[in-house]
Amino acid sequence: MWAPDKYLAEFRLSPNPNQSHLINWQPWGEPAFAQAQAENKPVILAVSAVWCYWCHVMDDSSYSDPDVVRMINEQFIPIRVDSDHRPDINNRYNVGGWPTTAFLTGHGGLIGGATYLPADQFLAMLMEVHRAYAEDKNQIYEHSLELLRQRKEEAGKAKAGPEIPATLVDQAARALAGAYDPTHGGFGEEPKFPNAPVLAFLLHLARTSQEDFYRAMLTKTLDTMAASSIFDDQEGGFFRHCANSDWSEAQWEKLLEDNLNVARVYLDAGLVLDNDDYKNVASRCFDFMVETLLDPEVPAFRGSQGSHSEYFGLRLLGRQEQIPPPVDPSCYAASNALAVSVLLDASVKLGRPALGETALSVLKSLDQAAEADNFSHVYDKDGPSQVPAFLGDWAYLLLALLAAHNHTAETSYLERAKAVAFQMIDRFFDEENGGFFDIELAKEGEPEPIGCMQVREKHLADNLAAVLGLSKLGHASVNDDYRSVAEATLSAFAETYREHGEFAASYGLAVDLWLNPPVEITIEGPPGDSSTQAMVQAATKVPYPNLEIKPSLADSLPAPAMAHICLNTVCLPPVTDPDKLASSVAEMGSPQDSPFEDIFQRFTGL
Repeated sequence: MWAPDKYLAEFRLSPNPNQSHLINWQPWGEPAFAQAQAENKPVILAVSAVWCYWCHVMDDSSYSDPDVVRMINEQFIPIRVDSDHRPDINNRYNVGGWPTTAFLTGHGGLIGGATYLPADQFLAMLMEVHRAYAEDKNQIYEHSLELLRQRKEEAGKAKAGPEIPATLVDQAARALAGAYDPTHGGFGEEPKFPNAPVLAFLLHLARTSQEDFYRAMLTKTLDTMAASSIFDDQEGGFFRHCANSDWSEAQWEKLLEDNLNVARVYLDAGLVLDNDDYKNVASRCFDFMVETLLDPEVPAFRGSQGSHSEYFGLRLLGRQEQIPPPVDPSCYAASNALAVSVLLDASVKLGRPALGETALSVLKSLDQAAEADNFSHVYDKDGPSQVPAFLGDWAYLLLALLAAHNHTAETSYLERAKAVAFQMIDRFFDEENGGFFDIELAKEGEPEPIGCMQVREKHLADNLAAVLGLSKLGHASVNDDYRSVAEATLSAFAETYREHGEFAASYGLAVDLWLNPPVEITIEGPPGDSSTQAMVQAATKVPYPNLEIKPSLADSLPAPAMAHICLNTVCLPPVTDPDKLASSVAEMGSPQDSPFEDIFQRFTGL
């Protein structure tokens, strides 16, 4: 081993032989900043990720340069943070990508920073920051305090407002169309990302509006992506992004969260658009996750498979002769909870019950930790870490429990969902202004948060997960209190959602779901049977905005399959013809005018 195990494990350095371990890295915490204050030195904060190719390059080159190592050790206090382990720190100090090199005051105030720099440019920057800190420290502190003030002001913008207007859906749709690349498909310029939240909203619009231009945008993007270098046609799964707008020169990094979200879009698009190729792409993504990222000892999915240009550049036969890139040894609560929801859905829509079994085993591990008050953002086969669970971890766990309740009808999952919702609201909800903070308030006796960590922020993506979870829980438990919290949260971003990039699309989708009560479609038929799959496909294609599709758990399942459609307490007679499913849902009106029958009238014991 070229470097001490401690540095590889704790500071997540590049796995390639290099000299970056010679830097006196310290973890984020009071001791490092106290030393910076005592020695009157600036802090250099390296934010990296184990999957990040350019992070490895920076370790192998710039952080291994003898002059750089000497300069950092003598004139700075070096702190190293992994982005996946500490998304809270990354969100506050990332200066535009990975690797991030941020320069901080001894009290954690941001001075400035950069992403990847070759050794000569990096050394010049180090010398300039060292000089400025020695000569203009007061001005630097004033600048960092102004940045902190601006951050606090920005964080305070998210405040609950009036009723959410339906026009927001159309506004978000127009923004999506404006970012579309008609030449190559996808959205935005280079580098080109799949942008799964945008794809999910686009699929939603194509399904609910039945407009050809949404369908055209969707098919061009999905076709181009599946045929491009961003999709690993050898081992399955999508890489993180491509360098060019035409989807060429993929950056060979595979992340669990990205693949879950993109696979879900391909799966539903395959059903909505009658395209088996899309379903196959989704299925191969799930195969990659199960075969490469699943750790059965936990059980849980690892967070990523790292970049390795030589390996992924080979065809399958050549790959079999090489050692594959390593996977992240850590598992993350939010992405594993997301995996539970996605795999349970996929097990029904693909007729693959094993995916559902894997999902429930992953959920058991997660929820046992939450119930025992050992829930942490990072974990592995040895148990939880010291990294606390963040809002996203709780929100996606809530969604996973509700997905398990829909999938199994076991009331224990619903009761656990209520308990998790209570914890999430208690720990993160802003009772004064609405919305959820990303981190908990520092407890009595704990050290004062350092620098930008003083600012509790409200990130749209995790807030929308909380909204969706609380909305589903309110419906399942017939409790409007959950919906009230969800409404206050959703309205808090009505004025600012456009500032959140690709997640503005998620906001438009969330608003459309909010404005339409969920219609439940329960498919009663043998799993994997052709009639069952035909009914599942018909259900997925229904143009109603808010659908809950779930399997029946009756002891005796009819063949051919049938579908039961319910809106709140009102249900239609069973539908046996898949071609009539959409029209049956479309007939819905108010209960007194519709063909639904009130189940409370049929079952007086309810």
